[in-house]
Amino acid sequence: MNATLKWKHKTPRTPASASLLLVILLAGCAGIPDPPVDNCTVLFGDLRRTTEAYRDAQFQHVPGFAGLRSDRTLAALGTTARAPEQKRQWLTYLSERDAQASRIETSQLPAEQRDTWQADGRQALLAHCRHRQVERLANDPKAFERAVRAAQVPDDYSGWARALGLYPLAKPLFATGIATWQEAAARATPPPDNARWLGYAPLRLEASGPIALQHDSLGLPHADETQLKALFARHAPRLKIEQHSRNDRIGNPYFTREGTRAFSQRQPQVYQQLGWSQVNGRWHLQLVYQLWFERRPKPHALDLYGGELDGLLWRVTLDRQGNAVLYDSIHPCGCWHVFYLPADSELRFKQPPGDERRTAHRLDFTGDKPATLWLSGGEHRLLAVDNRPSRYPALRYQRGALDALRQMPHPQGHRSLYDGDGLVPGSERLERWLLWPSGVRSPGAMRQWGRHATAFIGRAQFDDPSLIDRYFDAP
Repeated sequence: MNATLKWKHKTPRTPASASLLLVILLAGCAGIPDPPVDNCTVLFGDLRRTTEAYRDAQFQHVPGFAGLRSDRTLAALGTTARAPEQKRQWLTYLSERDAQASRIETSQLPAEQRDTWQADGRQALLAHCRHRQVERLANDPKAFERAVRAAQVPDDYSGWARALGLYPLAKPLFATGIATWQEAAARATPPPDNARWLGYAPLRLEASGPIALQHDSLGLPHADETQLKALFARHAPRLKIEQHSRNDRIGNPYFTREGTRAFSQRQPQVYQQLGWSQVNGRWHLQLVYQLWFERRPKPHALDLYGGELDGLLWRVTLDRQGNAVLYDSIHPCGCWHVFYLPADSELRFKQPPGDERRTAHRLDFTGDKPATLWLSGGEHRLLAVDNRPSRYPALRYQRGALDALRQMPHPQGHRSLYDGDGLVPGSERLERWLLWPSGVRSPGAMRQWGRHATAFIGRAQFDDPSLIDRYFDAP
């Protein structure tokens, strides 16, 4: 115990001592024994306590297994890892999630602490401890099974809220509201193209042929950097947005010199994120595009849905050649989930009994072409999806990583757009006072990737890899 505490207090606090520790660590590869596992536990405990105020909610710590974090895709993959190569691959993904989240969290620390934790020596030691954790679990079947169970990610629903809110009594009201919206959506037709609709198109319209995706030992499809660039360009949506006010122009949130959040429309931006889904036992790569508006205007003080920031997520599920087999979309709060099938998709929609009602619209264009999304002014509802060319010029938007919003430049270093629960502070809606019996935390508020609960009836998460399999069959 004393040796552990002594080692802890000698954790480097300056660049010079950090360099010394790196020399010692590298010397360990030449024959000096590795530090005890307990020291790695202490190191990760220190890191977690230091960064608690800047916790990133995208990945979940694996309880009892320092240096590993999980998400819903990895939670599903862990139960299928059987061969030694599969186990090591899965554990490596968990350690990579932890490394990424830790970098984001430490980038937000005060300067002195940030320099300490981001020093080369400290980072090398963290990487070494993660590697030891991976090797230990890969060679211990019982510990590996415990890690698989610990890596399961709970959904974003509150059981006590449903109990206190008399959820069974509220369900019919939720069902009525959802049915009304879906019936209106089913009757909607693409609006006539005219000057009232501001168009946006990707900055670069790059053409590419079929792409053969590679699969890892767990069956997860991947694309290299060049392929990903081509895929994101191929499926980047065009936008047509009805113009009522300046709030109907897309842009990006940022922090001012004073540290307050602001919004810029100078360089229109669409953010990108990767995902995965499993249908009939086969994994599919997914491309996610997210756009932001400065706000949804409130026509009156008691409007339930208006507030700071607004937007849309558009997701493209790919086949093995990189063509779309399914599109779906949600609002950044997780609401208004709707499916669209390309004309040549073989997927067949099914409505699971007991689940919240969904709809799937069959489109008149094939999955090798980008979609055009028609959004209403003010409310920013997705009215229609088509592939019509427009005779009106379009503004060009840039594309960047959605992860950039987890580490935005700030006068004190970096800050995340999201809080420790994955919500965007200040984006709360009044509807939360009516919809809290659903168990969804702060209904209507904007959310981080991985934290989108999409159902008021039952339970559903947008990033759940089994979600699409619940609603579609494949031949």
